[in-house]
Amino acid sequence: MSLLPYRHPGRAFLSRYGMLRREEDVFRYVDFLRQESGLSDEPPIALTPIYQHFGIPEPLRAPLDEQQGILVDSNSGIILIKEDDPIVRQRFTEGHELMELLFDAQLEAQEALGSLLPTWSEPHKERLCDRGAAELLMPQSSFVPRLSQAGISFRTGRSLAKRYQTSLVATLMRMLQYGRGNFALVMWHSALKPSEVKHPIADAEPQKKLRVCWKVQTQDWTGGFIPKDKSISPDSLIFQAYLKGQPQHGTEMIHLGWGSIPCEVEAMPLRMGDRSDVLSLLRFQDDRANQDDGTNRGDRAKTKRFPVAPRPIRRSVSR
Repeated sequence: MSLLPYRHPGRAFLSRYGMLRREEDVFRYVDFLRQESGLSDEPPIALTPIYQHFGIPEPLRAPLDEQQGILVDSNSGIILIKEDDPIVRQRFTEGHELMELLFDAQLEAQEALGSLLPTWSEPHKERLCDRGAAELLMPQSSFVPRLSQAGISFRTGRSLAKRYQTSLVATLMRMLQYGRGNFALVMWHSALKPSEVKHPIADAEPQKKLRVCWKVQTQDWTGGFIPKDKSISPDSLIFQAYLKGQPQHGTEMIHLGWGSIPCEVEAMPLRMGDRSDVLSLLRFQDDRANQDDGTNRGDRAKTKRFPVAPRPIRRSVSR
């Protein structure tokens, strides 16, 4: 199929609907991309029809070092994608760069018109591009009903990731955004405490520990604050997943510095570039909720470990 003349999708959207005034307008742009290109919300969402409709050249694969993707030229729609990333991550990066075209058009219009509309900081804009990419590839309208039926678990994450052709991490984050229940998704990495990095002690060699890298929670989470950089005990299921390189599953107390909480834990090792990290899904065993519905009135101090069920490991998965 011959490529149509290039039509900047961000400019086309602003021309029809006006300047961005609130975050919700960003997701209206996602609907615009799909509808203009004749796409439904059924997975997997193909990006090629969007490129063809707007005359955007297929993104080029390139040996990028520090970035997953680059919008090289907004006026011609040239995009570079990191060639050695997994395909599912490349798809997410493509979605991100399609969102960048919108913010590029917004900035261009603001400068031309001297607009006083609020602008988003660069980190905030990047997060909005990620959220827009997630909505483009995993439309809420088709994703949430499937999630509600299956419930939050690694198994559901793998199933939805396969159906939507997205990475496991991006899919799980989407699940935590819209799913119900007392869940937190935590990525752990081997690192020093920030204070050990900033103020090294002479003649002392600090040892790296497995620490919280980032976390997201459902809106129902009542397990309390999960501090960034908090370390995990070597006898925990999460550390065992890191040590043995195999998934772990069971219930145990999770120590968070300010106290401990009982959680059902799913933990799996993940290869992130040249690092070995651990991704964990915590389900807080909230006795108050259990007593409310009259189920599972267990002793919070007790811990129980389930036999480990070996599962395939997606070592190359990343957001």
